[in-house]
Amino acid sequence: MKFAFLLLFTIILSNLVYTQNEDIPNEPNDDNELIIGECKRAMLQEGEFGLSFIEEYQNYDPEMPIMNKIQHSIFSYSITIVLGTWCSDSQEQVPRFFKILDKIDYNTNYIRIICVDRDKTSGDTEVSNLNVELVPTFIFYKNNIEKGRIIETPLITLEADILNILHE
Repeated sequence: MKFAFLLLFTIILSNLVYTQNEDIPNEPNDDNELIIGECKRAMLQEGEFGLSFIEEYQNYDPEMPIMNKIQHSIFSYSITIVLGTWCSDSQEQVPRFFKILDKIDYNTNYIRIICVDRDKTSGDTEVSNLNVELVPTFIFYKNNIEKGRIIETPLITLEADILNILHE
């Protein structure tokens, strides 16, 4: 009986150790696939991240009544996005965010996009002053003063959270 318990314990323990070392789904396991530093939107629409970007962008259907309210006030804001191309939340939320902005004709060329590694560092681009702990983080500024942020996933929906920031 003691031997059977020890054998079962060893099997379970070895299985746990093995599964801890498996690659996480939807995450590139080659650091060469990661984008690090400031980038342009076009870079996010290429490679492995680009595949999920296009799919999420096409499938997301923003709520138009909220979109109409956003459209009236967002143009006085600048936006910084900090994301990880390795992060499943970034793969989901960043394309949706761009879909919202495209629908209201916000010029996304003026968005500052910073890609970080798993340690939330960004090569030569300084990000420690942004106090980012989770990605993606969408930071909204008005007159160079931070007015709000959406961190990782929206509380309600992206468009509803954007509207709440704009009306604070």
